[in-house]
Amino acid sequence: YSHSTHTSQFQHLQRQSFFTFVQQYERAVTLTFGRLTSIKEPGIRLFIPAIQDMFRVDLRTRVYELSPQQIITRDNVSASVNAVIYFHVDDPAKAVLEVDDVDQGVTQLGQTELRDLLCQRAFNEILESRETLSTQIAERVKERVQKWGVTLEHLQLKNIDLTQDNMIRAMAKEAEATRERTAAMIRADGELQAAKRLTQAAKILRQNGVAIELRQLQTLERISKETNQSTVVIPQSMFRSANSLLAAGIVGTLNDSGDKAMDFDDEKAV
Repeated sequence: YSHSTHTSQFQHLQRQSFFTFVQQYERAVTLTFGRLTSIKEPGIRLFIPAIQDMFRVDLRTRVYELSPQQIITRDNVSASVNAVIYFHVDDPAKAVLEVDDVDQGVTQLGQTELRDLLCQRAFNEILESRETLSTQIAERVKERVQKWGVTLEHLQLKNIDLTQDNMIRAMAKEAEATRERTAAMIRADGELQAAKRLTQAAKILRQNGVAIELRQLQTLERISKETNQSTVVIPQSMFRSANSLLAAGIVGTLNDSGDKAMDFDDEKAV
C-alpha cells in the first residue's frame, strides 16, 4: 500500500465524520500535530481531522513475485532469475515512520540481494543448490527489514531461465570439460603404467651389460630405417670402444713400423 494514497483517502473520509472503522486485520497509526500518539486497534475509533493524520497498516501476509533479474554467473552464463517473497508487518509504527513505502522497499531489497548473491555463483551451483541459495538470500533480506518493523516469512527462487543460445553454449562447455577430464585421467593412468614397466626394464638391464648393448643396437637399427632420418645417434660407449680399438691399431702399426726400421738398420750395418 502507498502511504500517500491512504492519507488522502482517510482525510477525505474524516471531513465527513469524526469516527472511522479499523478492520480486524489492520492497525491505524495516528499522528497528532505530526507526532506519533497512538496505534488504534480494530473497531470504531475517534479521529480529529484538523490535527491528526491516520495511516492504515495491513498486518496480513503479503505475497510478491520479484521481477526477473538478468544476471551473469561466475562462469559467464547469462540467465534470468525471479523469486517469490512472503512477509508481514509486525510493528505498524516502524512501517510508517522508518520507510516511505514498506512494500516497495522489501521487494526492491529482495531483488538486489538476489542479483548480488547469484552473480557470485556458477550456473550449475545455482541449479543444484536452489534451496540453500534461497535461504541465504532470505537471511540477508530478513536482517535488513527488521528495522522497518517487517518479518520476512519466506523467500524462494522460482524460475531460472536461459536463452536457447546460452543453454546450448553451457551444455557444450560442460561436455567439453567432461571430455578433457576423462582424457587427462586416461593419459595419467597410461603414464603411470609405462613408468612401472620402465622401472622393471631398467632393473633387468642393469643386471646384464650385454642386454644394454643389444638394446642400443636395436635402437640404432630402428633409427636407420627411417626414410627421412638424416641424423644418426650413436651411444657414447660405442665411441669409447671405437677409440680404444683405433688407439690399439695405431700403436700396433707403430710397433710394426719400428721393428722393420730396426731390422733394416741391422742389415745395413752388417
